[in-house]
Amino acid sequence: MTIRDGLAFPNYFTAWQDGRPLDPEASGYAKALLDQLAWWAGALRSARETSPYPA
Repeated sequence: MTIRDGLAFPNYFTAWQDGRPLDPEASGYAKALLDQLAWWAGALRSARETSPYPA
């Protein structure tokens, strides 16, 4: 499944300082991506339990 939101760090060599991104919005983007990933993981786990994917 695809995840709608993404997270990218172009020019990472200038966009980070002391191991942290300089963009103050980065943590919000990461949270959105990880929340969607967790939702899909749960939804697909339930779907596989209900109706296993045909092999």
